[in-house]
Amino acid sequence: MEERRYTELFAMILAIRKDLPPERPIHMFGCGHPMLFPFAIALGVDLFDSAAYVLFARDGRILTPEGTIHLDNLQEWPFPSASLSGVTPEEVKGMKADERCGILARANLEVTLAELARCRQAVHEGKIWELAEARSHCDPDLRKAWNSIIGREKSDEAISGLVESQHLQRNGGIRYMDDSPIHRPDLEHIRTTMKERWRPPPITGWNGRGEHRFVAIFAIAEAPWRRSIEDCVKRLLLLNPAAIPMIATPLGLLPYSLEDINPYAHLMRTQTEMGDLDDDFIEAELQRLGLADLPMNIIFFADDKGIMESMVDAVVHAEQLGEINLTVLDDQANHQAVSTWLHRWSVADKLALFVNVDSAHTWQALANGRMVMSRTGRVKNILTADGTHIASPRLTDGGISLTLEGAKWLHDLPSATEVDPPGSEGGRLSGPAVVHVDEDAEPFVRKGRNVFHGFCLSADSTLRPGQPCLICNSSGELIGHGISRVDANEMMAFRKGIAIRVRDGVRDE
Repeated sequence: MEERRYTELFAMILAIRKDLPPERPIHMFGCGHPMLFPFAIALGVDLFDSAAYVLFARDGRILTPEGTIHLDNLQEWPFPSASLSGVTPEEVKGMKADERCGILARANLEVTLAELARCRQAVHEGKIWELAEARSHCDPDLRKAWNSIIGREKSDEAISGLVESQHLQRNGGIRYMDDSPIHRPDLEHIRTTMKERWRPPPITGWNGRGEHRFVAIFAIAEAPWRRSIEDCVKRLLLLNPAAIPMIATPLGLLPYSLEDINPYAHLMRTQTEMGDLDDDFIEAELQRLGLADLPMNIIFFADDKGIMESMVDAVVHAEQLGEINLTVLDDQANHQAVSTWLHRWSVADKLALFVNVDSAHTWQALANGRMVMSRTGRVKNILTADGTHIASPRLTDGGISLTLEGAKWLHDLPSATEVDPPGSEGGRLSGPAVVHVDEDAEPFVRKGRNVFHGFCLSADSTLRPGQPCLICNSSGELIGHGISRVDANEMMAFRKGIAIRVRDGVRDE
């Protein structure tokens, strides 16, 4: 650290994290500079042990989250401090060595504790990687080390484990700079999960007669996309039911069905221009989503609605190689059918992305179901054909919340019954994540109490922190559902603390 070899330091932390059991804390000795805290915490460090606040004070140096400042260079204090209140830098320079060291050490300790508090808050909000990226701009060597982390191959076991431990979503906006990487671990997780779980909608489309499938990418459109391009998306689907509308975002291509999910829809950025929307970018993104073999067209956003409609018509005309039937636009029943189909597509994709449900099961369940709509045209509740309320979309982050009846519906699906037996490592890759608990925890889960570590018998490898899971007893009977706080490895390794926040339990009859 004294030689500023931060790249090697971060590589060492990653190597230790990969081989250390998840229940063992990483204790970092000699790291006391606030500038390094966000990086170390993001990489998995739990404890810090250092006398840096005193050692730097002896040399007349002041710690800040952005670097180190020497007392000799100061005319004014760089930050407000209770320890420095009432004295000027010149007065401190004239103090005796011990007195000067004491006042600077207390100021350094203030900064150290404040930065640790800031990091804890960032962890609570799911923004520790955002804070680390902001700090990386403070020092060239730190930026180099930051790039070394982001540039690692995703097949690297240490990086893949780091990515999988991140929450897929978080509340609130996400600051995204012009040079922010899309492979930042907290952003990469939802990209890799989308690659694994997302599938195109049925080719038949809203009217059952779709044939000519192609991808239409809407570029340079601002979120919320349901306001900026929804009318054009509906026009596209009316003219070609088999089309797949996608949105070009700084994080990559996003299916229109997921237009309101965090983090894609909540990026706070300085520009809307898609400077990286080149052929290589598009090809890589289409490959990631399994659409590389389909024809592709780009529709650039324009404030003039007439221009946008003309571009949509031109794209459909080019792909169908013939005249398009504009009379379909005149029937309001068609518009309603497309809106309903878009809502179903959104529900199917969200259940696939966040709950790992095969979208075919969702399309089948919603074929004769209905949705309760809000006054603003948003889906409030999702009902099956018999009127059972199974889930509700969330407006805060674009996610989806299950009901107890929804958990029962998921448990009855074929993929949910093919679970890993209790005590196994959980290698199943499809279906909702299932956690088995022992008999001591069962009566509490049925009453809606949380599941604690130490009572889990097995956990599916598809378990993601912050996402829904089913809770079963040792015989595979559903006893509740909730939101996991950890991934599968941590679920089985930890012995203390809350493992699953239970939303509801199946009461004994």
